[in-house]
Order: sequence, then structure tokens, then C-alpha cells
Amino acid sequence: MRIKLRGHSCVEVGTIDGKVLLDPGGFSQLDDAFNGINAVLITHEHADHADQPAIAAALEANPVLELYAPEALAHAMREQLPPASQAQVVAVRAGADFIVGGIRIRTFGGTHATIHHSIPLVANVGYLLGDRAVGQREIFHPGDSYQVPIGAKPDVLLLPVMAPWGKMAEAADFAVAVDAACWIPIHDGLLNGNGLGLFDRQLGAIAQRAGCSYLRPEPGIEHELDELLGGHSQ
Repeated sequence: MRIKLRGHSCVEVGTIDGKVLLDPGGFSQLDDAFNGINAVLITHEHADHADQPAIAAALEANPVLELYAPEALAHAMREQLPPASQAQVVAVRAGADFIVGGIRIRTFGGTHATIHHSIPLVANVGYLLGDRAVGQREIFHPGDSYQVPIGAKPDVLLLPVMAPWGKMAEAADFAVAVDAACWIPIHDGLLNGNGLGLFDRQLGAIAQRAGCSYLRPEPGIEHELDELLGGHSQ
């Protein structure tokens, strides 16, 4: 399996059989992001995770591209599309299990983390990609939530590190509870260079104490997961 970080929470995951794109939002580098993609997976409707005009344009341009998203966003996307493209949009919730581009995908969670009691909650779906039973690494993207995926033990956790709804202690506790061998930081589009360095040092030290690794792969470049992880496995 291969992984490419495209900024903030946008991540591309691929195998020899195909590719999926997670959370292409407004803080991400999307110039060529939809090229060669079998499916787009959206965790929730916020604009930093779902650039709706860009996604709609990609669906219209590629009639075999699929979009998987929580029901409210799926409905909103269908309304933006011509009738011929609406069937490409699939609503998902926790408990789904399907295969796209040779990648098994299972869904978890249900609700976005609380930002403030006055702000309505929205649906949030976490995605577990890969299948250890067929020799694939397993990667978990939680979206904007620290809900632990019960029954899953991924090799890689895509860890949201900075958000209006969270703090570093919660991110670290979540990562330790998920117990992935490797933590890769995401949801960092609001951090400048100083913030990135601080979060990487602190979370890297916590990961080491937990017996895990903390990696920040260079963005915009495709990385082989086996090479990133080395001898780490679950």
C-alpha cells in the first residue's frame, strides 16, 4: 500500500489495483488530486474536509468516480450534480464494509467532536482502509473525532493533532487507545512552522513512551507504507 499526504486532512491511499482520496478540503493541495482516483471518502461536511465544488467537478468529469459520505453531505452533493452523476454518490454510516480499488474499507464512529455546546453536531464517519487478511496494512482516518474504532487495530493512525474541538492531551490519549504502531499527523493546516515543530516534538515523545512511532512523511510524495513502517506490524 502507498500513502500520499496532500495537506491538512487530505490523504491518498493506493494499491496496485486502485486509489482512494480522503477528505479533499479547502486547506489541501488538490491541483491533481482526483487524477486516477477510484473513490473519494469524506468523513464529514465541513469545508476543510470537503471542497464541494471541486468534488462535484471531479464527479462530473469522471463518470466512474464514486463519492462516499455521511447522509447529509451525500444529499447536498447530489443536489449539486446533474441527474447522470447523482448515482455516483453513496451515503455511508458506521458499520459499512465495502471494497473500492482493491482496498477494503470499513466505517466507524458517528458524530463529530464537540466544538462548543452552541454549535450543532454533524455526522462524522471514520474509515479503516486495508485488510491484514490479504496482506495489506490497515490505516485509520478518524475525521474530526477521537472515537476509538472498537474491534480495529490499525497499523497506521492518521492522527488529528490541532483543531478547535481538541487539544494535544486528547489527541495523545486517543492515539494511545487506538494502539496503532505508527502515528502520522493530520489536521494540521492551522499550524505554522513553530506549531508544527512543537506538536511533532511533544507527540513524538509521547509515541515513543507508548512504544509507537510518530512520522511526518514529506507531503505531496507517494510513500510505500512498508518502507515507512519498517519492522512495525500489528
